[in-house]
Amino acid sequence: MKRNHSKGGMLALGMDKELDFYVRNGYCPGNAGLTIQWAFEDWALAEMAAKMGKKSDYNYFHKRATGWPASFNKELGLILPKRANGEWLHTDPLSGNGYVEANAWQATFGLSHDIPVLARLMGGNDSLCSKLDFAFKQSESTDFVYGYGSGYVSYANQPGCSNAHVFSHAGKPWLTQYWVRRVKEQAYGAVTPDRGYGGHDEDQGQMGGVSSLMAIGLFALDGGSSRDPQYDITSPVFDEVTISLDTDYYKGKTFKIKTYNNSAANCYIQCARLNGKEYNSFRIPHAVFSDGGLLELWMGDTPNKAWGK
Repeated sequence: MKRNHSKGGMLALGMDKELDFYVRNGYCPGNAGLTIQWAFEDWALAEMAAKMGKKSDYNYFHKRATGWPASFNKELGLILPKRANGEWLHTDPLSGNGYVEANAWQATFGLSHDIPVLARLMGGNDSLCSKLDFAFKQSESTDFVYGYGSGYVSYANQPGCSNAHVFSHAGKPWLTQYWVRRVKEQAYGAVTPDRGYGGHDEDQGQMGGVSSLMAIGLFALDGGSSRDPQYDITSPVFDEVTISLDTDYYKGKTFKIKTYNNSAANCYIQCARLNGKEYNSFRIPHAVFSDGGLLELWMGDTPNKAWGK
């Protein structure tokens, strides 16, 4: 893994000079998309090192993972591509130039390992949520589907497919509940290939995977890469879901999610119980999930802004 994050490795294959610059300066010259991608991958490796007790490796890769603010544009409040000389490649947040099949609006919120820092740079949780809520509202009329590098929010391609879940990590889980339901219905709600997978780039199973996770009401913003993985609770479309657990790897046999008063309009979680006890967090640790159990969610048509914060 360390070799893959070094020169000649898979992280920056054929880009040794750019990787060296990134390590020294915190960003990949000319490509904000790779800056975000490399930072997340370095963070994931740092988390693995921490779990293995390799402190030196953790410190090294964690430092690499936290250099991305060098690409944060204070005027626009988004991550933009920057040249090696420190000048911005451009300042058009809807341009795909300098990203990987995305743009500033879609890619910035992909810093899923460092949302608290991103929120601070944007002016706080309220500012981050307001900006992201604006992006979703701008994209609703197109069913959150755009071509490569176009639009504010696109669930038609891999970059940005976690954006609806960011609200929970910025103190507003009710907005995650609302937008997850909207995306699930509009982008993934049909049963034909051209409509059921976001109408665009289902080439790795990710669109189908995101759709399924939205449907059952669980997600992991960081892809389960943290040293102590947790799952985000969102708004299931089903009244009851039973997840079978492989006893070769899990202590429990099943984890069940059951909803009450669920409907298209009742997308907001009012309260929850986990194994019969009141539960007021939007996250479930993997260690708890793996034991099996029952998560019960009571739904309503207005947000309970006190739940899950």
